[in-house]
Amino acid sequence: MKKATSKKAKAKPKKATAKKVVVPKKAAPKRAAAPKRAAAPKKKAAAPKKKAAAPKKKAAAPKKKAATPKKKAAAPKKKAAARERAGVPLPRPSERAIAVAAQLPHERALTDEERDAMAKVTQTALAVLGVDGVPERIVARIATFVGEIRSGVRPEPSSQDVRLGLGVLWGEQVRAQVGWRWVHLSYPNGFASYALVPDDRAFACFPLNRLAELMTAGAEGADTSVPLFDSIRVGTLPARHANAYLVIG
Repeated sequence: MKKATSKKAKAKPKKATAKKVVVPKKAAPKRAAAPKRAAAPKKKAAAPKKKAAAPKKKAAAPKKKAATPKKKAAAPKKKAAARERAGVPLPRPSERAIAVAAQLPHERALTDEERDAMAKVTQTALAVLGVDGVPERIVARIATFVGEIRSGVRPEPSSQDVRLGLGVLWGEQVRAQVGWRWVHLSYPNGFASYALVPDDRAFACFPLNRLAELMTAGAEGADTSVPLFDSIRVGTLPARHANAYLVIG
């Protein structure tokens, strides 16, 4: 009886050893499958390509915005055309005279007192300019004097006699060259001033107003006193219509 018991006891360890050896063989395939997860980063690495294309669409947007100022720049032209069509009075006397040139003015001759006053301010202007000689030289000196004021080289004249005298002096050169005469014109809109006119009254010129306006630092508009004088002298003027009083200058 004792021997049988010992054989059974020895047989038990053999069975236990067989079971332990089987366990590692089943676990081996699970470890070999693990490397498949390493392929996942390849899909994530491709994602930045789609994001990199987005800036191209944003970069094209400024082209549409840059085109908008062109439409705004055209607005002043439309406003200026609307003012012309509406016949809005212009602020400066000579411009107002141009705007109402189609309306015939009332003309009267100068009085003796007015002629004496013109002669006086003419001498004042000549003294300020320090010039004499032929009309072309005097007109050129007037333009230089006005240009120096507009550019700030020379201060604006404080004397009204100087301002008016330069206009009268310019007109006297026209009168000496082509025989135009001084008259006083009154327009229906209330504008009135001294003007130079030819015998047929085809044109009217207002040098007292125009030159006085230009004698301001930074004044707008070009000084056309020299080319206008040349045009009158040689006769290169617009088509003539008697009694039209077409404003020039």
